[in-house]
Amino acid sequence: MKSVVITGSTRGIGYGLADSFLALGCVVTVSGRSSTSVKKAVTQLSSGHQADSVLGHPCDVTRFEQVQGLWDEAQSHFGTVDIWVNNAGIGHPQLQFWTQSSEEIRAVVETNIVGTMYGARVALRGMLQHGGPGQ
Repeated sequence: MKSVVITGSTRGIGYGLADSFLALGCVVTVSGRSSTSVKKAVTQLSSGHQADSVLGHPCDVTRFEQVQGLWDEAQSHFGTVDIWVNNAGIGHPQLQFWTQSSEEIRAVVETNIVGTMYGARVALRGMLQHGGPGQ
């Protein structure tokens, strides 16, 4: 049984991935920025799958320590992390670029680029410590 962590998995594509991995017999850690959305996703996923196969952990991917905490919680709970999916991302309103605020631009870059880099760093370091993915 594979252990999967999916960032940004409380709705949309990430939620669909979590549901699909669970249907394949994997254990899954779902995450999102708010504990409310994480609890809701865990409740919904647990209703259609074995409840002990789903773990929820809030995580803001723009905060490295929270991404590391997501890895640590999943590994502690399931014993390993075999698959890490960097799915968290945000968009911005479909406006002309020069009209977007600096805060909107920063949020997109920090979540979509920095968050993905943090996730890759945490996952690679963790997997390499255990001999590589799936070891």
